[in-house]
Amino acid sequence: MDFAMLPPEINSGRIYAGPGSGPLVAAAEAWDGLAAELHSAANAYQSVISGLTAGLWLARRRRRWRPRPHLMSRG
Repeated sequence: MDFAMLPPEINSGRIYAGPGSGPLVAAAEAWDGLAAELHSAANAYQSVISGLTAGLWLARRRRRWRPRPHLMSRG
């Protein structure tokens, strides 16, 4: 649509008869909510990854495990 082809009265009337700022504000609030959820999920993943890289996922016996070459060489 070429707004330059319409008279200013028509363009002005369409601007003022539109939905206003309500839908734009609602969309901004929805994006803010999504950003908060993504931030929370990123923090949760970061804590899980930090725990895994620190070795917290290893059991006590697993940490004390030592390879036994005589058992590993059996084929």
